[in-house]
Amino acid sequence: MKSLRSLFALTLLSTASLVAGHGAIISATGDAGGTGMALGIDTSTPRDGTRRNPFQQDSTRFRGDAAETFGETLGGGDNQLEAGTAAIMAETGTELPQVSQGGEVQMTLHQVNADGGGPYTCMINADSTGQQWTNIQVTTTPPGRNSRNREGAATDFPLTAAIPAAQNCTGTVAGQENVCLVRCQNDARAGPFGGVVPVQLAGAATPAAARRALARRVRQTELLIARGGNKRQSAVDAVFACLRCDDTHIHLA
Repeated sequence: MKSLRSLFALTLLSTASLVAGHGAIISATGDAGGTGMALGIDTSTPRDGTRRNPFQQDSTRFRGDAAETFGETLGGGDNQLEAGTAAIMAETGTELPQVSQGGEVQMTLHQVNADGGGPYTCMINADSTGQQWTNIQVTTTPPGRNSRNREGAATDFPLTAAIPAAQNCTGTVAGQENVCLVRCQNDARAGPFGGVVPVQLAGAATPAAARRALARRVRQTELLIARGGNKRQSAVDAVFACLRCDDTHIHLA
């Protein structure tokens, strides 16, 4: 009976290990700037080990109630879009990853242990509801075969996904407009493992984009005014005219 209980306990431990998260998207950068990470990431999680606690606590697994949307983590339960996106911006202190139509999002996938391996697939959700996903091209994937890579434990790998040329982003999340969600995952039996990264379409008419455009125009005008001469008033006139345009550079004859 004692040996049977030991065997049962061992089975429970093995099962617990299997259902833990084994891969996490710990950073993301858009082709037009900005930084972020996947929902649910805790940057205080150590990245130099493979055990369930603490190394797997913030890895997303697409199972349970959130299997089709944002996934879940051991440490935080179901990933929350609003709170998670706000936490990402608070952590990075900057804007979300800025992607352009036909651009890309470059991510870092931290593989915790063997079944966090590649290959990975990615998809995008245009309205930030997580209800409908469209496959997008993965140009760089973490290595692996059948979602396993024994040599890749506790290692960071690049993961890059292409943004379609005609992509629109219509979601509003945590006060940010023109937001899409990029979801990447492997096909591990105990998973899938991966994450959901909020990104923002660059050049769209967002308050942040407007501030960046205005700052560029002011800098351009200051440079022109610094040249002096009869171009001074022309530069001032040009910047006010440019404030009415989308993203026009100032040129003087």
